[in-house]
Amino acid sequence: MPVVRPLLAVLALFVAVSSADALTVLTAGKAASFKSGKGMVRIAKDPALVTPAPPVCPVVSRLTLGSYPQTTNRVVVHVDAELPCANWQQTGDGFVYDDKAATAGGVRKIVLGDGTLLVKFDGDAFVPPVGPVGYVQLWLTVGDTRYHARFHNFRKNDAGLVVTRNVSKAAADGEAGFWAVLHGDVTGEAKVAREAQTLASLTKAAKRDKKDGRSRFLVGMLHLYRFGQMTVGYDDASPAAVTEITAADAAFTSTGSLLWDRATNRGDSRVPGFVAATTFGLGVVTNDAALRAQGLADLEYAVDVNAFFNIFDYIPVVQATSPGDPLFDTVLADITTYLDDPNTLSCIVSQPEICGNDGLAPHNAAAALVLFGDVFAKAGNLERAQFWYGLASALSGGPVPWKFQSVLDARLADPAGRVALYQDGDPSNDPPIIGAGSEACATCHNR
Repeated sequence: MPVVRPLLAVLALFVAVSSADALTVLTAGKAASFKSGKGMVRIAKDPALVTPAPPVCPVVSRLTLGSYPQTTNRVVVHVDAELPCANWQQTGDGFVYDDKAATAGGVRKIVLGDGTLLVKFDGDAFVPPVGPVGYVQLWLTVGDTRYHARFHNFRKNDAGLVVTRNVSKAAADGEAGFWAVLHGDVTGEAKVAREAQTLASLTKAAKRDKKDGRSRFLVGMLHLYRFGQMTVGYDDASPAAVTEITAADAAFTSTGSLLWDRATNRGDSRVPGFVAATTFGLGVVTNDAALRAQGLADLEYAVDVNAFFNIFDYIPVVQATSPGDPLFDTVLADITTYLDDPNTLSCIVSQPEICGNDGLAPHNAAAALVLFGDVFAKAGNLERAQFWYGLASALSGGPVPWKFQSVLDARLADPAGRVALYQDGDPSNDPPIIGAGSEACATCHNR
């Protein structure tokens, strides 16, 4: 803890500044290809780009190209360049960026508008993604608007060539719906309807394309989200909730090796963690010892291939076990080792998309830190629980209000009382770990 305390002021400033940007996820007509000295990213017929934010002077625009290589299990930035506004020109209802010398990170040309985003990279300044990668992504920031496209399905994915598979309209509609739900853009009856539409679109996409692993994975994730939203404790999951986690497990099984090939250890190394946590959870709610054991074995494997990200997939184990349970103690030891590494907290700056609020989880930092506090509170360690709650408080401010601030405030008000409930020998009064019920996924992902 003494190592990380001096970082508080820097981290708080960083999170406050970075969380201000508006996020627009692009899903339609996605395609990308990269090889030595050349690259292309295309979005076509996306409603969010019909009338884009104007990038002409004096507006500041920036383009960032990144990937998630297996070799590092971190986001690697290949291009991060401010685009000279003088190179932007308005053409009809859209805009064109033209730089024949490709001086800004190898960005040669951009076409923006009428539903389209086309980016061409060229020249010696361009450093392309090198496969195999878990995903490739593009960020285009125009003023306060941040456009984001991520690519998970690949036709070629090796050191010489990275080429994505075409995205069907059903897959694009499904992915857009998934993020609308997770970001909290729809509520009430509209949310219920959007979830149903999203599952229908993703299922349709998966049936039409046997190699569309992303749509299958998102089906599983949406069912897992619905399970979490219905479930405060693993010991009282409703029949409807059990149906959801069963459907999630089936969807993940259908994904097979499309996103992660366990035989060759190729693909997106985050995927096996989600799958393993679901198998474990299904084993708990159905009282199936074999499924539970399989989930635990798969969790160990997932953490082994990507400890940096997949350590979070131990959370269902923390939620489903009691303090003093040998399994709880084993997971606690792994989480403690992870948090005691100075590189873990500093990753809010070094990996702002994974550990901070710069990615697809606008309140990731505060929610994750509350989670760490809850783990130590359940373990009976008041000092460490208070530390993580305090750090969460330092990072929960900023221009974008956090919907779940009251969750943190309750813990700050009486951390000792929370610890005492976990230690009184009565599991029936144990407070839930953050992320249960309406908090599931939402604490990090809701806008």
